[in-house]
Amino acid sequence: MLKVLPMPLRSRSRILIGVLLASFVLLPAAPSAVLAEAEPKGGDAEQVYGFGLHLFRLGDYYRAVTELKRFALLFPRHRQHDAAQVLIGLALQSDSANDDAMAHFQWLSQFNGETHAAQVAAFKLGEIPFSQGQYRLSALNWQRFLSDAPRGPLARRAAYLLGLAWWLDGQQTQASGAWSLIPDSDPLSEKASALRVEESQLGPPVRKSPAFAGVLSGVLPGAGHLYIGKPLQALTAFLLNGVFLAGAAYALHEGLEGTAAILLFFETGWYVGTINSASAGAREVNLRQRDTAADRLLATYGLPPLDLEQLQLPALGLRLRF
Repeated sequence: MLKVLPMPLRSRSRILIGVLLASFVLLPAAPSAVLAEAEPKGGDAEQVYGFGLHLFRLGDYYRAVTELKRFALLFPRHRQHDAAQVLIGLALQSDSANDDAMAHFQWLSQFNGETHAAQVAAFKLGEIPFSQGQYRLSALNWQRFLSDAPRGPLARRAAYLLGLAWWLDGQQTQASGAWSLIPDSDPLSEKASALRVEESQLGPPVRKSPAFAGVLSGVLPGAGHLYIGKPLQALTAFLLNGVFLAGAAYALHEGLEGTAAILLFFETGWYVGTINSASAGAREVNLRQRDTAADRLLATYGLPPLDLEQLQLPALGLRLRF
């Protein structure tokens, strides 16, 4: 029977030291070797990006976002990495996920320096609220964009839309200041001048005063609705208030104080409701008038959004290749 003799302590120490030295020599190279083995090949990058772009063009925005995020994570140094990040924001916007799109473009504009992808993202921070009718917010975001990139490829477009946002918000002075940043020879400057001429010929819109409508209804129920152009509601308010008042007066004449009190209680509700309804109706008329004017101006003087096709136009001067 073969007997195994115990290894001397000195020999075991030498072996342990040798293993440790070998570990220090080989370990720094091991992570690089593992990463090199795990990193997908260049052909895989083109396939992942191409598939995400294909899904985007098909309108399958949810899957496109997933695929493009995978591409951006796996290939952070790829030449189309910036384009993929822009496409992610465009897909979220096209999928009506405006809050997510705003958050993505906010991140992209902050952490990508002065790249064209960052400028597109900063521009979108004004365009998305503009499309939702939030003209004041869009104007403030475009002002910030112009202060950061006053000579970028999107500067003139941002200045024109900044003026249009201020104009739609009722701030004509700020609008003129924004349009003054555009050279006179630029077609956008001519577009802004045509808008101002048309608006001056039409004159200011006729607004209805909510306070005045309420006072009229307080003096004579229904008069406020007649003032804001709602004759049917005016007739209804007049008849209802008149019936309750006449009923209460008749009940008092007949000595029916309890019935009169009940009728006056309900009449008070109708009376206050008529006043509030006239005031709310005036605000609604003004809002509808504003939206109608905005739709008319946007149909004539608006610009198409920066979608995938727009971003590929050579006239924009963007160095983004999709």
